[in-house]
Amino acid sequence: MFSPVYTSEMRALQSNFPLMFYKNPEENTFQPIALFGFEQGENLFIDDAQWHSLYIPMLVQRGPLMIAVDDQTDTGEPARVVAIDMDHPNISETEGEPLFLEFGGNTEYLDRLATMLEGIHVGHTTTPPFAKALAQHGLITPITLKITLRNGQDHALEGFYAVDDEKLQVLNEEAMTDLHRSGHLLPAYMMVASQSQLKRLIDLKNQKVMG
Repeated sequence: MFSPVYTSEMRALQSNFPLMFYKNPEENTFQPIALFGFEQGENLFIDDAQWHSLYIPMLVQRGPLMIAVDDQTDTGEPARVVAIDMDHPNISETEGEPLFLEFGGNTEYLDRLATMLEGIHVGHTTTPPFAKALAQHGLITPITLKITLRNGQDHALEGFYAVDDEKLQVLNEEAMTDLHRSGHLLPAYMMVASQSQLKRLIDLKNQKVMG
């Protein structure tokens, strides 16, 4: 139904998906997410096992790959390496994209995913302060979206939060400067802009229910 996302990818995400917050009930923290559907397990952007969006969130793209720590570098920093989950359903020895060249070395595909994994690693550090800053400024508000589909079905989207556009527009200069200097202002505006994608999500849902 949704995937966690990072501030570094919100410029690309906002023209594809509605961006919202999901509240972790155990930690009482907010996590930015890209919304894919209106029901648990629903992804309206996948048809015939193919994504129909110009961008796919990094956590979805990574598939079976992840970053692991292997010993330390010469400077004492943890040495990060690309690891793979061999039990992942996307692993195949007969089809798909190869990770290594025939006579050794990485393929361009693996190099691209390694760069993306580094982006995920950075996102784990930069995204929580973004959500925390917006919450501290009172810019995260709960939303309820009620829609009636063309077949007469009613759906209510609850339990999610959005950037409060009205409060953002009248935020005092000190708070705006603080958000800007921290790099939080741009992703906040990207999340606001992404709300226009709700109409697209509703259209996709209508297409699905009407066959």
